[in-house]
Parts: sequence; C-alpha cells; structure tokens
Amino acid sequence: MRTAEIRVRVKGTAFYLPVANAPAAPTNEAPAPPAFNGASTGRRLAGWRATGAGPNAIVQASAPELVRRSRDLGRNNPHGRRARTLYRTHIVGTGIVPRSLCPDPAVREAIDALWDRWTDYADADGAYDFYGLQAQAVDEMVEGGESFIRLRTRRPSDGLPVPLQLQVIPTEQVPLGYATPNGSNPVLQGIERNRLGQRAAYWMHRQHPGDVGLGDSFDLGQLSRVDAADVCHLRLAPAGQLRGLPWLAVVVTVLKHLGDWKDASLLRKQMLTMLVGFVRRAVNGTMDLDELARAWGNVQAQLGDLPAVALEPGTMQYLEPGEEVEFTNWQETAGADEAFERSALRTVSAGLDLIYEEVSGDWEKTNDRTFRAAFNTLKRTVGMYQHQLVGFQLNRPVWTRFIDLAVASQALIVPPGLTDADLKRFENRPQRWEYLNPKQDIEALGTELAIGINSRKAIADERGDKIETIDDQRAADQARETRHGLASHRPAPSPDEPDPHQQEQ
Repeated sequence: MRTAEIRVRVKGTAFYLPVANAPAAPTNEAPAPPAFNGASTGRRLAGWRATGAGPNAIVQASAPELVRRSRDLGRNNPHGRRARTLYRTHIVGTGIVPRSLCPDPAVREAIDALWDRWTDYADADGAYDFYGLQAQAVDEMVEGGESFIRLRTRRPSDGLPVPLQLQVIPTEQVPLGYATPNGSNPVLQGIERNRLGQRAAYWMHRQHPGDVGLGDSFDLGQLSRVDAADVCHLRLAPAGQLRGLPWLAVVVTVLKHLGDWKDASLLRKQMLTMLVGFVRRAVNGTMDLDELARAWGNVQAQLGDLPAVALEPGTMQYLEPGEEVEFTNWQETAGADEAFERSALRTVSAGLDLIYEEVSGDWEKTNDRTFRAAFNTLKRTVGMYQHQLVGFQLNRPVWTRFIDLAVASQALIVPPGLTDADLKRFENRPQRWEYLNPKQDIEALGTELAIGINSRKAIADERGDKIETIDDQRAADQARETRHGLASHRPAPSPDEPDPHQQEQ
C-alpha cells in the first residue's frame, strides 16, 4: 500500500494529510542528481573511485607496505627524518612530567619524589629514563603508525625504587594477520577482545620478525599472549580502527618523488660543472673488425657492469675509430627548481600539520608575525597530542600501575583516610614553550596577574615548574642576600610609574 499527501487549507492555514492507496509513482522517472558536486559521477569525476572499505580493512591492506616505506623515508629522506624529529621534539621535548594531585601535601611530595627516583630505572633495557621512553614511543608511533609499551612488574629483590619497568615494542611484533579466536574471544589484527568489545590481550612475537636469523632463532608462528592491562597502545586512529597507520602515509608519494628529483638534480648539476675533453683519432687503412671485437671484449671483461666511459672532472677521453659522443641537452633551471621544491615542501608540511619553515629550513620569506600565527596553531595541535595520546594512552596507565606497585611494595606508606582515587590523581606537565618575544610575552603575563585573571601557580604549571620550588628558591635567595649584606636585585621601575618601595617609605 502506498501513501501520498493532499494539501488542505483551513482558515488560511495549510495542512498536509496522508492519503492511503495512492497510485504508485512512475517507474521511469530519473533519479535525483547528487546534491553535492563532489558526489557527481559526470565526466570530470568519472575516474574517481573512492573505496568503501572499513577502517580495519584499509589498515590490513595498506599498513605493511606503508610502514616499510615510512621507515625507509625516515632513514634515507632528509625531510622525512626532519618531520619525525619535529614531532618528537614538539610533543615530548624533555618530557611530559606527571605530577601528583593528592590532597595530602606530605603524601603528594612523597609521591613526586618517589616518581623522580624511579624514572631513571624505568627502561627495561637501561638505555633511557622514562622521558626518553616517551620520545622513543612517539618516534615509533609517527614512523610505524603505533607503538606498544609493555608494563613489566619486577621482583622486590631487583632493587628498584618501585618494582616496575617499561619496554617499547615495535608495531611489527604484533602481527596484523593474526586472527585466531581465543576461546569465545575474537582476535583481529593481533588484538583480542572480550564479548563487550573491550581489549583483553595482545598477541606478540618475542622479537622483531625482521631479525630472523640474527642471534638466537625463534619460531615466527609462536606468539605470546600479553594481558591488555600490561600494554599501553599509543596510536592516533579514527573511530572503529584497531591499529594505527604511519603519520607520513599521506605524504609518502610526494616525499619519495621529491627525494628522487633532488638526487637527479644534484647529479645534473654535477654533470654540468664537469670539463671533459674527447679526442677523435683518424683511421688509417682498413679496420680489422675481428681485432676490434677482441679488444672491446677485453675492455668489457675488465670493467664488468661499469660503463666503458666514466665522466670525471678533467678527463681526456680518446675515442675509438668511428665513435661519436652525444650529450643530453641539460639546461640550468635554478629558479624553477627552487619554486618546485618550495611548493612540494609546502604540500608535505600541510599534510603533516607542521610548519613549512621548520620542515624545509627555509626562513627567507618569513617574518615574526606570520610565524607567530602558524606557531599558535601548531601549539594547539601539539597540545592535543600531548593530552590525548601521551598523557592519556601512556602516562595514565603507567602512573596507575606505579602507584599500585609503590603501595604494594611499601615504597610508599599511605596514612589512613586517603582513598585509592586520591593517590592516583595527577596532572601532566609538558615542557614549556619558549617565548617568541620574551619582553612582550612576560609583560602580558604580568598584566594578567595584575588584573587577576591568572595566578603564579598557573603560570608555573604551564612552564612545567612547581610554584613551591620557585618560592623555596626565592626565599633561599633572599636569605642568602641578607646574610651576605647584598642589595636585593629588584627590577627598576618604569619612568612613568613611581617606585612602590619608595612610596612605602
């Protein structure tokens, strides 16, 4: 049964009422055209066939090759390596430091002191402190698309401040192709989930599959099941996607072609600057072709796969009878080269959400104002990564495990009245951003303090400092100056403003 609507007008007001058994709509009507030009299938967009595959299917098909190419760019492409370094520098720097928010001041100080002692022992390999592991995990996430950080509980007899150490696991050690169910729990791409869809475990190789044949042998088919509570999975992924993709994925093609072009351009310029002379010898009499063939065979045997003529600066090359030399018509394109490279690197920077000048090293056409605008956007982007990725996916589970083991091992003695939630409250303090214009920036902070819209503690927290430490240091400075009879070094008052200390007298 079909329905239609009829228009009824009552006292000037129109109503639409459904009518049953309405005749069927004609079947020969053309479908309505797409409302958006981007959905058109006309001549201009006929060749655009966007995939409808789900996020995990895309990862399954693309990730292995993307990871290999991303790692190659990090090793061999200067701009690929630079992008990776910039992410690590901006997101982590010297470290995103967790600080206790326990309501008891004495316990808060004890937790922070214990944490600071433990960070030097955090790495299971002993190569980095905790903040070095943060940088390593972010580096792996950018290049490989994700990183796995395993929380390893140690014995009390190991002599650690807190019996906990961490180990960064490369993405290849969690196989994308592993999908064998574990009982009633499904497994997809090496990740086991329970019936509620929560992550229950990760299935891992004991070492990198690419290291087969080095040192101790191991069975690639043998995987270890690691409980999800013992793993931090650091990744940036859209909804429904289990695994991450390399951050360079969107610019892999541009970086590869740019690197190839740069290499060819350098070779071209090298060839253009060479001075090579060729001498053509006259032929007297009849040429013995058999003898020439034997001579040429001897030359080939000596050179192997190398070219018969290698151009080097200052070469004077003698030609065999009948030989001619013809060069490619190379032309100098310095201006066009610079414009092309700048355009390509702007595309790379836009695709990576990084600042062009930092990626390229080209500061020629940059001024203070334009860089400030770009840098403010970068700071918002980096702040998002610091909070959502490192802060939530890494620091939070590590801090929780650290508190649990500190209490269990009695490295931290908790007075009665404090709850587990009190002990685990914390905040992340990233390394502060340097002032772009120190005088103006500090004056702005002073104005905020003067009109009451900021506090010294908030400013210190934003800088990654502790206001208590600053106050203790200031008090120690004043006491030392008084003890030695030194004048206090206060900033000189502005000429337009009276000296407040003089007014007090």
